[in-house]
Amino acid sequence: MSKASKTITLPAIPIRDMVLFPGARVPFVVGRQASVRTLELAIKAGDHLLMLTQKDAKVESPRQEDLFPTGTLALVESVIALPKDYYKVGVKGIARVNLRQYDDSGEVIQAEAYLLPEPAHPASEPLQPFHAAVEAFLGRNPDASRLLSMDQIRELPLGKAIDTVAGLVPADVKQKQQILELLEIGPRLEAVMQLLELDAARSEVDRAVDEKTRARLDQDHKQYVLNEKMRVIQQELGKKEEKDESGRLRDQIEAAGMSPEARAKALEELDRLEAMPPQSAEATVSRTYLDWLLALPWQARADERLDLEEAERVLDEDHAGLEKVKARILEHLAVMARLRQHPAGDGEDGNRTPLRGPILCLVGPPGVGKTSLARSIARALNRPFVRLSLGGVRDEAEIRGHRRTYIGSMPGRIIALMKKAKVRNPLMLLDEIDKMASDFRGDPSSALLEVLDPEQNAGFQDHYLDVGFDLSQVLFLATANVRHQIPEPLEDRLEVIELSGYTLKEKLAIAEKHLIPRALEGHGMKGLDVHFEPAALEKLVQAYTREAGVRQLERETANILRKLARHTLQPARGEAFDPLITADRVPKLLGPEKFLETRAEDTAPPGLVNGLAWTPTGGDLLTIEAAVLPGKGVLKLTGKLGEVMQESANLALSYVRARAERLGLKPDFLDKVDLHVHVPEGAIPKDGPSAGITLATALISVLTGIPARADLAMTGELTLRGRVLPIGGLKEKLLAAHRQGRKAVLIPAENARHLEEVPAEVREQLSIHLVGHMDEVIQLALTRMPEPLQPEGIPAPTQAPSRENEATAQ
Repeated sequence: MSKASKTITLPAIPIRDMVLFPGARVPFVVGRQASVRTLELAIKAGDHLLMLTQKDAKVESPRQEDLFPTGTLALVESVIALPKDYYKVGVKGIARVNLRQYDDSGEVIQAEAYLLPEPAHPASEPLQPFHAAVEAFLGRNPDASRLLSMDQIRELPLGKAIDTVAGLVPADVKQKQQILELLEIGPRLEAVMQLLELDAARSEVDRAVDEKTRARLDQDHKQYVLNEKMRVIQQELGKKEEKDESGRLRDQIEAAGMSPEARAKALEELDRLEAMPPQSAEATVSRTYLDWLLALPWQARADERLDLEEAERVLDEDHAGLEKVKARILEHLAVMARLRQHPAGDGEDGNRTPLRGPILCLVGPPGVGKTSLARSIARALNRPFVRLSLGGVRDEAEIRGHRRTYIGSMPGRIIALMKKAKVRNPLMLLDEIDKMASDFRGDPSSALLEVLDPEQNAGFQDHYLDVGFDLSQVLFLATANVRHQIPEPLEDRLEVIELSGYTLKEKLAIAEKHLIPRALEGHGMKGLDVHFEPAALEKLVQAYTREAGVRQLERETANILRKLARHTLQPARGEAFDPLITADRVPKLLGPEKFLETRAEDTAPPGLVNGLAWTPTGGDLLTIEAAVLPGKGVLKLTGKLGEVMQESANLALSYVRARAERLGLKPDFLDKVDLHVHVPEGAIPKDGPSAGITLATALISVLTGIPARADLAMTGELTLRGRVLPIGGLKEKLLAAHRQGRKAVLIPAENARHLEEVPAEVREQLSIHLVGHMDEVIQLALTRMPEPLQPEGIPAPTQAPSRENEATAQ
C-alpha cells in the first residue's frame, strides 16, 4: 500500500482510553465481536487497519460521531489469543489519517479515510531544548527509558521523534488526541514540550511529598525510641515515674461526671490513644475528641432564679410596650416555677423533670426586639445566654456534627454552644429559624426536631460525640421574621408569639429609655449632658425612619452622636458645642428628610386608591392606580405583581363586568377600551391575597369617573359574588395607615375579632369600618355612589346596603 494514495479503505477498530501515534508500538486487547471480526479481516487483507479513538470510552457500539476524526494507519505485528475469545494485539503506527466514512453496518467495520502526509522538518525549530527535556523525562521514568533511548531520538526525524515521545508521556486521551491532530511540526513540538514540563513539575511535587513523609516517619520513630529508652533508664535508676499525660486524662474522665455511656466511650478512646505514637495524626484526632468530652458540662448547672416579680421588672426595664408578649413569657416562667415547687418526678440522675411545654418562638419584623427579649429572659432567670444563628444554614452537620472519619471533623453547633455555656441549663436562642434551607448535605430543620423534642433531647446524639448528651435542661427560644417560612414539622414544635411593629408613642419611649442612653455610652458622650428634645425624637422617627422596629432609629441616633463627638474634638469655626438636639437642628446634622410626611389630600383623581400591605418589615401603604385607554378590552398589570395579585386583578374586573349596569356602565363598556392597573415602585415584588377590594375599587373609580376618598385606605380579598374575605397582618396594616396619616380604614368584617390586638391610640385615631360585601366598600370608599343604568323593562336597583357594619374603634 502506497502512501502516495490520497484515499484508503481499510478495516477499522475503535479504541478506548488510548491514542496511537505514527512510529509508536503499543499492545491492546480486542474483545468486542465486531472488532474481533475486523481484526481477522485485516490480517487476511495484508495486516493493515485504521485505529480510531473513541470520544467517550463508555460507548459500547460507537458510531462515526462518537469517534475523533483524526486517527492512525497501523500495521498488525503480533496477535496472541487469550481466554474467552479475547486477543492481545501488537500494532505499529504508520501515518496519520482523516476519517471520511465509517461503516459498521456489516459484520466487520470498514472505514474510508484520507492519508495525511508528514510535513518536513522546519530548519527554524531548535532541537537542543527538546532533546534536553526528553533526556530528563527518560531519566525520571525507568519504564519509558526501557522502551526508548536518546540515540533513537537523535536518529529519528523530528516529527517522528515528537510522536514517539508523545506516546510515552503520561497525559489524558484528549490532550494526546490534540497532539495527533496537529500536522505542523512547530505547534506539535510546543504541545509535547508542555506535556514534558507538566510531567517534570508533577514529579517534583511527588518527590517533595515523599521526602517530607519519610522525614516525619523518621522523627516519630526517633521520638518513640527515645521515650522508651528514657522509661527504661528511669526504671533501672529506681526513680518513680511522674504521672504521665494518659494518667491525668484518666483522672479527669473519672471526675467529669459523664454519663455511663460517655465514660465508657472516653476510657475506650483513651486506651486507643495510649497505644498510638504521640505525634501521629490518629493520636491528634483521639486527643481532640477526649478534650471535647471533658469540656462539656455533664453536671454543672446555673443557679436558676424563678422570681416572677424580678422577671417582670427586668422585662419592663429592658422593653417598652409588648405587654401581651411579656405576659405570655411570664406565664411560661410561672409554669416553670410551679414545676420547680411541685415536680412531676425526678429523672434518673436526680434532676427534676424539666418543663415539657411548647418552645416559644418570637415572630416579627427586624428591629422589634426579639433577640433582646431572649437576653432579658436569660437575665431574669440568671441563666447563661447562648445564641445559634440559623440564617443560611444548609448542612445537617451544622446541627448534628461531623462524623470522626477525618482530621478536622467537629461537633455540631449545639454541642459547641453547650461547651461555651459551661452549664447544662443555659438559655439557647435559635435565631432566624425561618431562614434555614436544605440541599444535598441534608435538612437541618429535621435535625432540629430532635433538639426541640422534650421526649427525645435527653439523649441528643451528635455524630462527632457518638454518645447521648442531655439537652432537657436547656431552655430553648426561637425567633423568625416570617411565620409561613418556618418548616411545618418544626413549627409544630413551637408556640408562635407575634411581635408587631411599634407605634410612634412606643418608639419615642424606647428611644428615650433605651436607645439614647446606650448610644451615649457607646460613643463616649455620657458625661456631656447631650439631650434630645421630644420634638427632635419625633422628627427622627417620622422623617428619617420608616420601619416596624427601631433598628434604623438607633442608626440615625448614632449618626447624630458621631457628629457631636467630632465637634467636641474639632469645633467648627465660631460655633460652641451645643448638647441640646432640637427638631430644627436634626436636618442640619442628618441632611434632608428621607421620608416626607404623607398627609391625605381632600380629593384624589379617579382610579387612585390606597391599599394596605403586609411585608416582612411591617405594614406599608400600597397605592394602586388605574387608567382607561383606547383599545379592545385588554387588562394590563404592571408593578411586578405576583400570581396571586394578578388573579385578584382579573377577579376584580370580572366582578365589575358582572355588576356593570348597577355601576352605571354599559354592558359593552370594555369593547373599545383597555384598562391599565399599576402599583408604583415596580422594582419591588408584590404579592398576597388582600388587595382584591382595592383593585376592584380602583377599576370602578376610573370607569365611573368617581374619585375615591384620599384619606381612606383599605384591605381585603374579594370573591366573584362580592363577598369580602378576611386577611392577615391586621395590626401591621393599621399601624401603617396610622403612620401614613390616613383617617379611615376599611377592613373585612370577619377581622373584627383582631381589633383588640391593635394599640388603643391607633384605634382612637382611625375610623375603622367593617365591611362584608363589595357594595359596602363602594358606598364608603367613593366620594359618591354610581348611578345605575335603568334600561326599559328593567326595574331600578335596590337601595345600597346599610352601614350597620361600620365601626369606629374608640
